[in-house]
Amino acid sequence: MTKKSATSLAVIVVLNFSPATLLAQAAPPAKVHNKPTAPVARMQAAHVKPCWEVAGISKSAIAERRRIEQETRSQVQSVCNDSSLNEQQKREKIREIRQQSHQQIEGLVSPQQQEALKACQKERAAARGGSAGHGAGGIHRGEGPCGEMTAPKPAEPERP
Repeated sequence: MTKKSATSLAVIVVLNFSPATLLAQAAPPAKVHNKPTAPVARMQAAHVKPCWEVAGISKSAIAERRRIEQETRSQVQSVCNDSSLNEQQKREKIREIRQQSHQQIEGLVSPQQQEALKACQKERAAARGGSAGHGAGGIHRGEGPCGEMTAPKPAEPERP
């Protein structure tokens, strides 16, 4: 080995074992921010079981209920799109579809489970300062089942 290459090798060895290099290798890696963001942390801390789970209703019953509700919406939409029916006939068919759907859904859970579900929903709504349930079941005031505007109720005469 030549004197120049031996000197270069010595410099490389010295640099590799210098205090700065050794400290850099021995120092723990910089801290990585692994904490969840504030909204995620709040969600994890405040996680509560859904009311259907609290009431003891199975996931399969919930899935079946959703399937029935989806099928009901599809049937109602078909009735709404049926131009051979007048408004009264559409309303009657839709009422029958919804009544049948309601009976199917009622058969999925026991009366005790239904009461426990309602109680849980009412309790949570009160805690939020709102009302229980999810609105008027998709029916909007002033609209019929197919989205048509309904006639306003006549005003009652004022009493003297």
